[in-house]
Order: sequence, then structure tokens, then C-alpha cells
Amino acid sequence: LCYTFEHGQTSRLPKAFIKECILAFAFQQTNPSKLQKDVVATFQSLGYGVNEEVLCTKTGYSIDAVIILKNSEVAVEVDGPSHFIGYKPTG
Repeated sequence: LCYTFEHGQTSRLPKAFIKECILAFAFQQTNPSKLQKDVVATFQSLGYGVNEEVLCTKTGYSIDAVIILKNSEVAVEVDGPSHFIGYKPTG
């Protein structure tokens, strides 16, 4: 589904099912890495406002950190796909 929406395609799945899938994806528990915590702490020590694990309402993805810079917000992805290397589902 995410790939479909990211590439501007229309899904053939029922709308109610799409909604349930997006909600399940968006509200998964996050588990910030030590690196991510260190990066956030560094930005905070430099005086920046930081919001962690921000839900992107357009995609359902969790953004590792959003840094507040004057009148702007900058999304920061710390670990990228390394979160999933060696990951084995448990259910």
C-alpha cells in the first residue's frame, strides 16, 4: 500500500481495508536506537527543539526526529533501513 500511494497509484483494495492497514502500520510501537537517541541529544544540547518519532500523516511513516529551525521543521532519519537488517518477525 505504501508503495502504491508513494508512486501516485490507485489501490484496488476496498477503502475500509486500506484505512485499517494504514492505521495498523502507523500505530506500531517504535523502538529508537542508541544512535538515534544520541543524535537527538546532540541537537538538544545545541539548543534546537526536537520532536521524536513524529507520525507523518500523509504516509503513516514514523520520522525519527523533527528539528525545529526558526520557522521551519526538518525531518531527520537516523538509522534508515539498518533498523531492519537482521530483523525477524515474531508473529
